[in-house]
Amino acid sequence: MPYCQKPMRDTIDSGEARRLAVAASGLGRAPGSGAAGAASALRRLGAVQIDTISVVERAHHHILWSRLRRYKAADLARLEAEPRAAFEYWSHAAAYLPMAEYPYCLSRMERIRAQGHEWFRAEAAAVDYVRARVAEEGPLRAQDFEEPMKGARGWWDWKPAKVALEYLFHAGELAVVGRRGFQKVYDLAERALPAALAMRRPSPRDEAAHHLDRAVASLGVFSRNEIAYLRKDGLAEIDAELAARLEAGSLVELRLGPGASRVGGTGKTEGGGRSNPSCYAAPAALEDLAAEPARPAPRVIVLSPFDPLVIDRRRLLRLFGLDYQLECYVPEAKRRFGYFALPLLYRDGRGDWSVAALLDARADRKTGLLELKRLTLEPFFADTARGSRGRRSNTAAAEALPGALAKELARFAAFNGAERLALGRLDCPDEGLARALTEALTAVRPPAQSTE
Repeated sequence: MPYCQKPMRDTIDSGEARRLAVAASGLGRAPGSGAAGAASALRRLGAVQIDTISVVERAHHHILWSRLRRYKAADLARLEAEPRAAFEYWSHAAAYLPMAEYPYCLSRMERIRAQGHEWFRAEAAAVDYVRARVAEEGPLRAQDFEEPMKGARGWWDWKPAKVALEYLFHAGELAVVGRRGFQKVYDLAERALPAALAMRRPSPRDEAAHHLDRAVASLGVFSRNEIAYLRKDGLAEIDAELAARLEAGSLVELRLGPGASRVGGTGKTEGGGRSNPSCYAAPAALEDLAAEPARPAPRVIVLSPFDPLVIDRRRLLRLFGLDYQLECYVPEAKRRFGYFALPLLYRDGRGDWSVAALLDARADRKTGLLELKRLTLEPFFADTARGSRGRRSNTAAAEALPGALAKELARFAAFNGAERLALGRLDCPDEGLARALTEALTAVRPPAQSTE
């Protein structure tokens, strides 16, 4: 009997929730390749965050590489070329988005045109000057404007022309047509965007429906507050749309039940309990849980700190029990995990997903070295060894981890242009596992290029 007014189940354990979340994020699935694969992954996710930190390959490339076994940076660049399949704008942060998302950015653009940007104030004269130059000269970068800086500097030390460029970009008058040396290249939106692109703002109800569709597709299981993470616009009808879908049975309301993981470094647990909010999932996604292989091969996936699976840190804590913040702006002496710690997602032989470790890594591209500065399994080892559903000792899961990690780090090194690895600090409470990890990682020889 299909789902209708009342769900066939009213709880989901945290192991099942993690499997839903990982599957929806496009991790652990059959790989795609090339620009077509990148476009497919981008459509599934809805946005891929851009970040300036480059101690390892930048976040937007890393996120796609985690899902596409033979991803190359040129694949994303092709999506910005004609015919455009992607554009750069703002979702929860600066991001690449599929072109179908453009109409759902219009409400934000309208708000910024009406109210200005909340982070900086553009000077009217600078806005007029920048707009005129781009219109006359074509695509320009901030460095093409060399006016002297006078008085107090603006946001992030931006000169007036840079502030004006960013205002016009966020307001939708300019579009980014690419990057040179990681600097944005701006052109008039009317010249840069496809002529057939819909430029009419969707209704508030359509915006809400879109946000919910995106949550179903890319999150799999989610709470009310996780819909449209960090978005401010197009949210007015979310509750009405959510109620309508629950009534129609296209979504079901669930409680996160037993099987919680321990929170890193605190000894607390996440899972059931009065403080745990309701979550929602599509009936079809719940049915798909039963179709997964019973004993898949163990696997590790190196995630970017900005990966869609982990970017919402409250959701990460609720589903994976991981209390984790990026520490690049934390004084070195106060860091728990390192400057730019990468979550290591682990699937054991039973199909359970956990965060088995955090890896602080740095790619030295001149010497071809991937430096594993710090690999931290404590306090995560207890959950990996026990099994993410809270079962008794899962020795096989811990035994499979070194080989799976070595295989993934060989790929990750190749992706970063490295020919060898160097293991620094290893924090692991189990001496046998520590020895096995050291031996496995010491033996890694990255392939000439990343392959399966």
